[in-house]
Amino acid sequence: MADLTEEGVLQRVRDELEAIKVPGAENAELDTTWEELDVDSLDLVELIKALEDEYQIVISDDELKPVETVGDAVKLTLKLAGTTA
Repeated sequence: MADLTEEGVLQRVRDELEAIKVPGAENAELDTTWEELDVDSLDLVELIKALEDEYQIVISDDELKPVETVGDAVKLTLKLAGTTA
């Protein structure tokens, strides 16, 4: 089972961003924005798909719209996986 802690999900996000060749991904923090990482919509779709697969969750477009930082993605993942951040 995947690590359902804030730190565990943050590391998963970093790993996935690194896998899709996002510069600086390994240094991403909770307050890092997608813009700062130069993550485009295609990168974000790949990241979300990986999180959905990893944590057996479904992230709707409406839930994704307000996600602007790495921390937003981590919190949303934890919420949908049944854990509160």
